Amino acid sequence: MLSADDVLSTRFTATKFAEGYDQNDVDDFLDRVTRTLRAAQSGERAPDAVTAQDVRDVLFRATKFREGYDQDEVDDFLDRVVETLANLEDAMRDAPHGTVAVDAPPPPPLTDVRDTTSTPGLADPPRSWIQRLLGR
Repeated sequence: MLSADDVLSTRFTATKFAEGYDQNDVDDFLDRVTRTLRAAQSGERAPDAVTAQDVRDVLFRATKFREGYDQDEVDDFLDRVVETLANLEDAMRDAPHGTVAVDAPPPPPLTDVRDTTSTPGLADPPRSWIQRLLGR
């Protein structure tokens, strides 16, 4: 099953003279898929949620003589997205009240961060624009 991070980190081979899919169309659609999966991980529903059927029905503009994404790679990846969303939809349908627990990545480990430059409970003094610019 794909995670939102898997979708976000996916890269496709660029085509220039062969027919490909418009990169902006693919990227925009995969952004919606990412939002859908992130919302599902938090037990919510994205306002522009994508369903498995939406993925099956999506059409991207074709490119030729300008950069696009390799169509076979995109289609293969979308098959995996369909499988993930179908499994998620089945789990939501079977869960009581439409809630479902989705495996989310573990939280980052807690670290001991002690700021010795400020007094606990007091706000740090405002920094000048030059301090912010220099990162101090």
